[in-house]
Amino acid sequence: MNFDWIDNPIVRGISRLVDFVILNLLWLVCSVPVITIGASTTALFSVTLKLVKNEEGYIVKGYLKAFKENWKQSTALWSIFLLADIALIIDFSALKLMSDNLATFYRVLFGIMACLLFSAMIYAFGLQARFVNTVKNTLKNAVILVFARLPYTALLLVITIAPVIVTFLTAQTLVIGFIVWLFIGFAAVASLQSLVLRCVFDKLKQLVKSEDEETEAAEE
Repeated sequence: MNFDWIDNPIVRGISRLVDFVILNLLWLVCSVPVITIGASTTALFSVTLKLVKNEEGYIVKGYLKAFKENWKQSTALWSIFLLADIALIIDFSALKLMSDNLATFYRVLFGIMACLLFSAMIYAFGLQARFVNTVKNTLKNAVILVFARLPYTALLLVITIAPVIVTFLTAQTLVIGFIVWLFIGFAAVASLQSLVLRCVFDKLKQLVKSEDEETEAAEE
């Protein structure tokens, strides 16, 4: 009786788990200097966007290649988002100087802004990993996608925020969560985000293709 170990679901599952652990450790190590988080996240998305479509090659080689190729633009993107995050944190800190009613209003407003900013950041690094473009156009397209694809934007936020909330529910979940995030959490979340991003990007490519075909038809 022939038995193909490679096609064994258990073997495939273990292999994918190992891929996630390797990716997670790569992201953590490459993100340690903080300024490299942008390039590290782009490299992570570069691999996970392929993983979700079973297009991956060598995990480590693909990650390091994407990190090197996207270093400059990803760092510029990260610097912009980091400055925006710092500005929001300062704004939140200033709320203690306001009256309760006014502080509540601005707390909700800044919370919405933070969600939109975080969504734009996910789109931006996903776009950087998938498409060749300028920093300016990548940022512009990311902001457009936040509002043009609101259901997907909401799903991205749920995928990202829900695991964090679960992690901080109790002292026990905090300990378990720390271990999960350390070994697989970031890569797993990025993979779920990549499933959503691939849907958005595939529809975007179809739309652009359709517009190109209409333009060609009109020119003929």
